[in-house]
Amino acid sequence: MNSFYSATVDHYRAKRSEALATLELYFNNAVGIGEHSDLLVEIRKWTEVLDNSNSVLETLERDFVTTGDQIRIEKFDHQMARSL
Repeated sequence: MNSFYSATVDHYRAKRSEALATLELYFNNAVGIGEHSDLLVEIRKWTEVLDNSNSVLETLERDFVTTGDQIRIEKFDHQMARSL
């Protein structure tokens, strides 16, 4: 797999894992989290990180095809691109 593509996927998988671990901690052990006075703000923040990571991973999977070290765009509308 292409190194840049792989690094991008790895980054968003790590962000997803971090968000899931943080949310699980907040949901199950909120009493033990003393340094966060506004827990709901933190939960919303990490939920957005999770949503963004999932969205980026889905976009990469949907719009790009990997073949060995080659990455190509799944479907590219050249006519639409010229109109931008």
